[in-house]
Amino acid sequence: MKRYIGFTTIVMSMVLVMTMLLGCNGDSAASKKKEILVAYSQAELVNSWRITNQWDMETQAKLAGVRLISADANQNTDKQLSDVEALLARNPDAIIVSPLGSEALVPIVEMCDKAKVPLFVIDRTINVQPGAGMYISEIAQSHITPGALLAQKAVALLTQKYGEPRGNVVHIRGHVGASPDIDATLGWNSVMKNYPKIKTIATEDGYFTKQGGRQVMEKFLKKYPKGKIDIVRSDYSDMTLGAIEAINAANRKELLGYILGRGGHIDTIRAVIAKDIAMEAQVPPYFGQLAIQSVLSYLAGDSVPARQEIPTLVFESDKPEKAQNYLLKIEAVGMEF
Repeated sequence: MKRYIGFTTIVMSMVLVMTMLLGCNGDSAASKKKEILVAYSQAELVNSWRITNQWDMETQAKLAGVRLISADANQNTDKQLSDVEALLARNPDAIIVSPLGSEALVPIVEMCDKAKVPLFVIDRTINVQPGAGMYISEIAQSHITPGALLAQKAVALLTQKYGEPRGNVVHIRGHVGASPDIDATLGWNSVMKNYPKIKTIATEDGYFTKQGGRQVMEKFLKKYPKGKIDIVRSDYSDMTLGAIEAINAANRKELLGYILGRGGHIDTIRAVIAKDIAMEAQVPPYFGQLAIQSVLSYLAGDSVPARQEIPTLVFESDKPEKAQNYLLKIEAVGMEF
């Protein structure tokens, strides 16, 4: 009996060990999560906003335990379409796109539908309604509102200058076809339609760079002598800073204090405090947390809003305390935005 019990005990022990081993292996396989691969198509890396945006996307992906692969379109819509095609070929779980142009990048929706890869568009928009097919969500901010606010500031400045809302505006645009520029101009025009004596006399692309902004402003200054330009409008911080350099170099300092810009770079906030820029609307580059979380929520089967918005801040030279307080915050963490 003892031998029987002993044998049975041995057999049962072996079965128990095998079960534990198999169970452990099964648990290990089950607990080993599939690595989530997210592709990111970056429109460009030509300025500090974009570099900060790329850093933020990579940082938030790492914090979430997501593997992020990226491609830089380098301001070329054809390249961005090729980039998206190449990224989709790597079978990502999702793709995030910051589109260079609203219309030119429309084909990415069909590409994602065909590849059955969920699409999330950030920062800029494309001319397709989100929330249908594999186009899951658009994560952007209103560029229409800042455009309208800058227009209202222009009206106030010109009314103060001339006793009525009249004057000439030159516009340093980022890139023709870029949705932020299109939307900002919609906002600007929604206000200016009521002020026919305020005219935009020149518009040219500065391609979102400091050098581009300076070169465009130099052209404007040569074409229009003192007294012919009342307001300088710029669509991005680097271009604004380049324009200020050109203004100072040409000794056209009558334009300082009549500059309106979008972006919110640390140096433009300093220029607001110095009263060189009358108004700066911040365009934050921090889309990473919301974009990555939206991807993870969708992959987990949760509902994701078709449209999501990032808030903006506005800084004015006649309200320097707000700009100063924000400046102290970003200086403290060593950031540029």
